[in-house]
Amino acid sequence: MNTAPQPDPKDRPARLTVGVVGAGRVGPALAASLQLAGHRPVAVSGVSEASRRRAAALLPDVPLTTPAEVLRHAELVLLTVPDDALPGLVTGLAETGAVRPGQLLVHTSGRYGARVLDPALRAGALPLALHPAMTFTGTPVDVQRLAGCSFGVTAPEELRLAAEALVIEMGGEPEWIAEDRRPLYHAALALGSNHLITLVAQSMELLRTAGVTAPDRMLGPLLGASLDNALRSGDAALTGPVARGDAGTVAAHIEELRVHAPQAVAGYLAMARATADRALDHGLLKAELAEDLLGVLADGATTATGRTGAGGRTGALGTEGATGTEGATGTDRAPGPDGDPGAEGIDDPEASDDPEGTGEGTDEGTDGGAR
Repeated sequence: MNTAPQPDPKDRPARLTVGVVGAGRVGPALAASLQLAGHRPVAVSGVSEASRRRAAALLPDVPLTTPAEVLRHAELVLLTVPDDALPGLVTGLAETGAVRPGQLLVHTSGRYGARVLDPALRAGALPLALHPAMTFTGTPVDVQRLAGCSFGVTAPEELRLAAEALVIEMGGEPEWIAEDRRPLYHAALALGSNHLITLVAQSMELLRTAGVTAPDRMLGPLLGASLDNALRSGDAALTGPVARGDAGTVAAHIEELRVHAPQAVAGYLAMARATADRALDHGLLKAELAEDLLGVLADGATTATGRTGAGGRTGALGTEGATGTEGATGTDRAPGPDGDPGAEGIDDPEASDDPEGTGEGTDEGTDGGAR
């Protein structure tokens, strides 16, 4: 074991100057992690008060300035803004001459690969897409969570080693994602991370309504075991009334939700239908029990929406169902001054709760979200 005193990171010669455009939950954490690896953060842009607080907490003494000034001072620039703001930001920086030849330009969007940086590439920049598959809090704990965190990496082949090296320096594990698979990759993380938070929050609300005084304490061990079982065994870990085909229990659930939490009915029906499909495919749900169960779900959807629409196929029974309604994923957020997002949301790198979220995230996201 090496017991020799280790040099202070501040005493190591910095290899790259680092700038952050968009001081959401992701950017300052990544810059702080790069600082621990010997790089030197020199500039951050952020307009909102929350952005300024995050920058002050994670990157003390690093000046706040405009995106153009960040690019003027930094050799490695982290573009950590929401997904929808990223293309316009990149185009604007390139068209105004802010991008310098040989400059490493890194975005943390889960949705986009390296091609979104093509305007900067034409200006001579080196494009990298590095998306941390982690949810961020905007506090110093995020730097610790990067240890062992997977990053979705997309970059030109000649920059692949550089991209992977940066991820490793931040304590992460690089996972190569093809350019055309980035949206699917990001959707998978949103499904597993962002939607999980929604499900857990709904479950806690219902438990409080049922009289449980500490729903978090009740759910903690159960959810921990369920997550562990799912990661180890996949569909084989399915259990509960849907997987067993207990149609009467499911009908009682739907009736109670209609009374106490009507806003949760559609989600319950959708997840129950998806669970039934997977249980049928895996042989856990017997076909003779599935018929009554699927009938209950269809009746529940008809009552809730005025027409059948829980959605999804029914596995072994081979019937098809259409989704009840189609809705937009949300309103687009226009970037505010200096590319800072006008509002903060889940999983955007400039979001108050990412994974974008999720980093953007995260997504901050997640995005992960999971950005």
